[in-house]
Amino acid sequence: MPIRLEPDDPQSGGQRPQNNNSGGGLGPLLKFLPLVLLFIFKRPKLLIPMLLIGGAWYFFFGGQEMLSGGGAGGEGFSLGAALSEERYDKAEVFEPLAYGSFNELPSRVSLEKYAPSRRHQGQQGSCVGWASAYSARTILHAKATGQNPNSVAFSPAYLYNQIALEDCQGAYMLDAMKTMQQNGALPFNQFQYDDRTCSNYPDANEKRNAQQFKIKGFNRLSEGSQPSAPADIQGIRQNLAQGAPVVIGMMVGGTFMSRMVGQKIWYPTQSDYSMRGYSGHAMCVIGYDDNLEGGAFQIMNSWGEDWGDRGMAWVRYRDFEHFTKEAYGLYPMGSATQQAADQNKLAVEFGLLDMASEKTIALRQAGDLIFKTVNPIRKGDKFKILLANSIECYAYVFGQETDGSSYVLFPYTQKHSPYCGITGTRLFPKDESLKADDLGNSDFMAIVISKTQLDAQQFNQRINASRQRNYVDKLKEALADQRVSSVAFQAGETIAFKADTKGKNAVGMVLQIDKR
Repeated sequence: MPIRLEPDDPQSGGQRPQNNNSGGGLGPLLKFLPLVLLFIFKRPKLLIPMLLIGGAWYFFFGGQEMLSGGGAGGEGFSLGAALSEERYDKAEVFEPLAYGSFNELPSRVSLEKYAPSRRHQGQQGSCVGWASAYSARTILHAKATGQNPNSVAFSPAYLYNQIALEDCQGAYMLDAMKTMQQNGALPFNQFQYDDRTCSNYPDANEKRNAQQFKIKGFNRLSEGSQPSAPADIQGIRQNLAQGAPVVIGMMVGGTFMSRMVGQKIWYPTQSDYSMRGYSGHAMCVIGYDDNLEGGAFQIMNSWGEDWGDRGMAWVRYRDFEHFTKEAYGLYPMGSATQQAADQNKLAVEFGLLDMASEKTIALRQAGDLIFKTVNPIRKGDKFKILLANSIECYAYVFGQETDGSSYVLFPYTQKHSPYCGITGTRLFPKDESLKADDLGNSDFMAIVISKTQLDAQQFNQRINASRQRNYVDKLKEALADQRVSSVAFQAGETIAFKADTKGKNAVGMVLQIDKR
């Protein structure tokens, strides 16, 4: 291809918060074990008193749990998240905003005021329903409408009873996300919860009523496309900062279940870190604080208000990464007024960012839907595409081969989501840079911004099927009657446009990158 992809230099993490706190437990104490043994060897009469002291610590101060790893179950606490890498791999991966100065985030965010009171799931393994519908869906609705979350809380049973596994003891989180997107949710007062059974299945009328409460969508928040990749701390913070809660599947047991009554922060032990005997549990992330314990997430549980701090707890970023196996960010929902105002609008700024200088490469409009570099770049220069949006949209980037054929640059794979509902500035590609090679004097890329999701591969096939002679005309033909034709572009260091779609769906443009 005329523009090659090269991996970026290893980054120090950019704006991503770091937490250097390690797990607790016996680790620090074991460092002193040789000194203790030497001391006992020289003074054998002290052996019995020291054994008595050690026994007291073992039984009264958590030593037993630190050594044994604790049990998978805590008295009165049920779990129920069936965590599956195979299923997690089927969820689209969120493309986070760029790190650093492009998207400054507040140091602390909490959606607690939009959260309903913390209730108890009881003996049923229905945590997926509680985390997804009762917690996350309620928060979205309360924030969008301004209503009291307790008066608009959604039923965990309406969701859970449709997706529950055998014997009502668990569910897959991806099933919950898809069900809320396709079938909606039902208020708690219209579908009551009973922890003794999940056989109460919604009838046709209840399913019709639930349609009005569909979520707009969801993304997987992981560091990469592999299902084993750690949770994306930065992506989760970005979702929360824009009012979108995150549903997680976390391995729990040990002190998380046995020693969190009345506790604000979870300090896992060394034994907790082994996760021996742990099981999956779904909860809802409702906030973060970069200054608490080096950075921590606020998590809402479904074990009543006695657990943690009124049913919530803080988990440090480092611990969160270790114990969290799945994370789903729900698409944010603006107010009804805002949604109506943005329904037929697109607003985007795009450009090229030189990686050496970290400055934008000046562009100018050279014709209908085509923009050129004001000055040629040097062959071998590395750059990225900069795209900033203030209204939710879907973004696609295509490139042109030397033989004139087109290929998909973004989404990188079919696993990656083109959704840009978390508004702000993104840099494409995420972990690589575009490099102008030695072939020819110009390279071409196309950017398409749409209101609804397109099939990137099918759209690229339409470009390649066009018999038009240049990339711009091929793009126009592929867009066909979806193209928003009246767009006022403003060219400068970057290109910006605001458009009224007037019932159409997409705006397309071509970048011509001259090189020397």
